[in-house]
Amino acid sequence: MAKPKKNTQAWAITYADMVTLLLTFFVLLMVILSEAEKQIDLQIQKLLDNAYEQMVAELNDKNIDVERVSKGVKVTIRGKLFQQLSPNISPEYLPKIAQIGSLIKETDLMKIDLTSIPDSTDENFLLMSDLSNRGQELAVEIRCEGHTDDAPIPKEKRTKYDSNFELSSARSLNVVKQMNKFASIDYEYFSALGYGPYRPIISVETIKSKKTRRDKNRLREYNRRVEIYLDAFARNKTQSDEKDLIESLSSKNRKKKQIKVEETS
Repeated sequence: MAKPKKNTQAWAITYADMVTLLLTFFVLLMVILSEAEKQIDLQIQKLLDNAYEQMVAELNDKNIDVERVSKGVKVTIRGKLFQQLSPNISPEYLPKIAQIGSLIKETDLMKIDLTSIPDSTDENFLLMSDLSNRGQELAVEIRCEGHTDDAPIPKEKRTKYDSNFELSSARSLNVVKQMNKFASIDYEYFSALGYGPYRPIISVETIKSKKTRRDKNRLREYNRRVEIYLDAFARNKTQSDEKDLIESLSSKNRKKKQIKVEETS
């Protein structure tokens, strides 16, 4: 009587089961990590919502708008914010700039850290703890964007700035300086950008379609503005990024030296 043949491929069934289990494990791990990221983002968005509510309640001015946007909290300042063809802020607006800076500084976004919140059940403490455990930190950014109208600077008045692009950059930087001065917010939080006339609220075509200079100037006022964005997000801790950068640069330098040695030998 012939002996039954052994199933030489039985191992494949066990191997397939093991691969399936590993795949299931990694899928579950990805879901857990994704859910953790969502919770962190939700908490950061909640902090931005609170900042928005604080600023809406305090900033009551016809020339200041506060909006909750995808980039965070947007504060738009219009009117005669600057002196004509100058980056200098009009004196009557300096208290408003100081107020905006102070309100930003008083938000929870600017104050929370692991040492300042003793209550371990506090949502902000839990957020910072979760970020720390993931090797991340809460990054807060205050971005100031300057905008001008489309009217070019007359040649006879181009003493310092040749274009609206340069003027808008200088104006946004000056707003940053004033918030640093009056609200004592460190420069590390700020960035300053100038867009000149290239991101208008009222299109240039619409302005040019108006027949009178008065109507054109009235519409141009909407485009002359400064937008201040308060935003926050999770990022990898700077220290680890610096370490990786230093190691990368050191590696490149070693390779360059090695190439030079090989070329001279």
